[in-house]
Amino acid sequence: MRNYYPGITVFKLAGALAVLLAHVLFFRYASALPTEWSGLQFLFLLLRVIVPCFYMVSGFLTYQGWTHASDSGAYVRRYLKRIGLVYGFFVLLFIGQHTVPDLLRQGVSPGNALLQAKILFMAVFLNGPFLQLWFIPPLLAAVAAVYAFARKERLKQAVWLAAAGFALCQFVTGTLRPLWGEGMGAGLLNADQREYAELFLTRYLGFGFIFVLAGVLVARHEAAFRAVRLRTLALPALAVSAVELALLLRYEQWTLDYKLAFSLLPNTVLLFYGVLRIRSVKIRAHHRTINRFSIVTFCGHIPFMQLNLLLFGWREASMGRAQDLIYLGLTFLECAAVTALFGLGKRGEKSASDRFAPVPDAGLRLAAESGLPTERVSG
Repeated sequence: MRNYYPGITVFKLAGALAVLLAHVLFFRYASALPTEWSGLQFLFLLLRVIVPCFYMVSGFLTYQGWTHASDSGAYVRRYLKRIGLVYGFFVLLFIGQHTVPDLLRQGVSPGNALLQAKILFMAVFLNGPFLQLWFIPPLLAAVAAVYAFARKERLKQAVWLAAAGFALCQFVTGTLRPLWGEGMGAGLLNADQREYAELFLTRYLGFGFIFVLAGVLVARHEAAFRAVRLRTLALPALAVSAVELALLLRYEQWTLDYKLAFSLLPNTVLLFYGVLRIRSVKIRAHHRTINRFSIVTFCGHIPFMQLNLLLFGWREASMGRAQDLIYLGLTFLECAAVTALFGLGKRGEKSASDRFAPVPDAGLRLAAESGLPTERVSG
C-alpha cells in the first residue's frame, strides 16, 4: 500500500488556489503591464511551476499505483478512464455551450459542420473545453506513453526522448526560440498551423511527457531523491534561473510565444522536493475535504467565473478593483459551497453503507470521487 504524502495534499490546495487567483486577477493585470516592465513577464515565465509540478505528482503517484497493483495494465486503464470520463463531462458542456448553438445559428451546412468539427477537435486535444483543462489530454497521453516505456523496461530510451524533446521545445517556444528563425514548419505551414503545431509539441512533449516521466523517475528512486540535500537542488536551480533571466532580459523582447523556459525543469524538481518533505498530522486529518475542495476549485472555477459575469452583466476588461474582489470572493465561495454539497452527499452514502456493507478503503473512495491522481492513505 502506498504511503500518504501530506505535502501533495498541501500542493493540490495551493495549486488550485493559485490557478483560481491567476485566472480571476493575475493574468489580466500582468497583460496590462507597460512594456518597460516586460522583464517581469520573463520572471513569471521561469516561475510557472504549478502545472509542471501537477504532472510530476501525477507521474509519481501513478507509478506507485501501478507497481502496487496486482494488474498494472488494468490499473493504468482505470486511471485513464476515470480522468477521461471527468474530462468528457466538460467536453459535453463545451458542445452544449458553443458547438450546438453555432450549428443552430449558422446552419448545418458542410462548411459550418467542418468548421465546428475543427473547433471541437482543438478544444478536446489542445486548448481544453475550458481554459484550465488544457493539461488533461497531455497528461493522459504522457501516462500511457511512460507506462508503455516502463512496462518494456525502456525508461532510459524515454529519458533520451524527453531530453531531445525538451531541447527541441527550447527552440520552438523556449529561451532559444530566436535561433529557430521563422518558426516550426516555416514554408510548409501557415502562421495558424505553425502556432498549433508548436503548442501540440510544447504541451504534449515539453510539458506532459517530460514532467510525468520525471515524477515516475523520482518514484522509482524515492529514497535516493529524499536523501539529496536541499542546496544540491536549490543552488543549480537558482543559478540556471538567474543566467536564463539575464540572457532573456539582455537579448529578447517579451512575447506570448514564450511558453517553456529551461529553468522550469530544475525549478519544478526543487518544488516537488519540498512537497515531499512536508509533514503534518493535521493535514492528514482533513485529507479528503482538502482534496475534494482542490478538485472542485481547479475544475469548476472557470464555469463559475462565466456564470458570475453573466449574472452581474460584467465584462472583465471594464471591471474595477472592487468588482474584481467580489468576482474572486464569489467564485471562491461557490467552489466551497459545491465542495460542502459533495461532502454531505458522501456522508449520506457512508451512513447508508454502514448499515448494509463494510466501508471501502478510504484511498479507493477518494480516487473514485476525485477522478484525478491521488495518494492512498495507509495505516
